[in-house]
Order: sequence, then C-alpha cells, then structure tokens
Amino acid sequence: MEIKLATFDVEVAMPHFLLKAKFQPRGDLLIYMNDQRVKFYGFEEVQMFPLGGDFQVRPFRQPTMTVSKKYLAFISVLKTEDVEKLQLLHSKRPVVFYTDWFAIRGQLHVNEDARGDDLLDGPRDYFAVSDASVYLIRKASANPSRKAPLLLLNRNAVYAYHPHQANEGTEG
Repeated sequence: MEIKLATFDVEVAMPHFLLKAKFQPRGDLLIYMNDQRVKFYGFEEVQMFPLGGDFQVRPFRQPTMTVSKKYLAFISVLKTEDVEKLQLLHSKRPVVFYTDWFAIRGQLHVNEDARGDDLLDGPRDYFAVSDASVYLIRKASANPSRKAPLLLLNRNAVYAYHPHQANEGTEG
C-alpha cells in the first residue's frame, strides 16, 4: 500500500521575500510544521518575489527550493478544500498580529483556557489562524493574497498582537 501525502498550494512570507509554491509536508501539516527536528522545508514549483522595491533581484522561478524554518513568518494555505481536511483546535479567538511586513487578522485556534496575554506560549512555533486577512504595513513590490482560509503563523515572527473587536460600521 502506497502512502499519498497531501500537497498544498501555499504562499510563504519571509523577511524579504514572498514565495508562491506547492508544499508537501511529511504527514499532518501542523505536526510537521511544529516538529523540532525539521529545520528546513522543501517547496516545489516555486515563484519567488522580492518584497522590497530597492532589491537588485527580479522575481524568479525554481522547480524546487529549500527554506530555513526560522525565517518563515507564515505559510498561507490557499484552497478552502485543503483546509477542510485538516484537524484544528475548535476553540478560536479573533486576534490581530503584527510582523515586520504584515498585519494579520483572523481566528487563532487555541486551547479554550489560554489567557489573552499568553496565546502564543507553549512548545509550538506555528499556530493556526483561520479566515485570515493579510495587510501590508510597508510599501512592497509584491502582494500576498489578501485572504487565506488558513495561515500558519510563526510565533517568532510576531512583534505584537491584540484581540480583534469589529467596530460597528467598519470592516471585519
């Protein structure tokens, strides 16, 4: 019997680049992302875009690329049907996160009893954020998808976060 691993269409945010690629984790997506033994992730059918307008490199394509785990701000899973197959914590909280280039608003999947000031504590590096909206907070030469059904956020890339409360008459 052959094991078939899921492949995801993803966008990957790094400090200075945005990747659009295919990603095939070795097993469950969240378990693989949080496996402390894994230091690099492999991507296929990669398109790499510099974020800064002053970069000397143009966007380019590569059949494969290996990226250091510690430099990923987030990985967005782009297809809703792929997300529907994943097991996520049921308890969610509306949160806004700030990274170097992005503000990310969505539903953070956390334990029910997690305190508001320690939502990203614990042994995991990557946290599931569903119904994510991604906003550039700096001028960039490449734009990520504005909406993602699931975004895996690297807590090491988060500068700050706060609960999100939609104001009446404003977006979300």
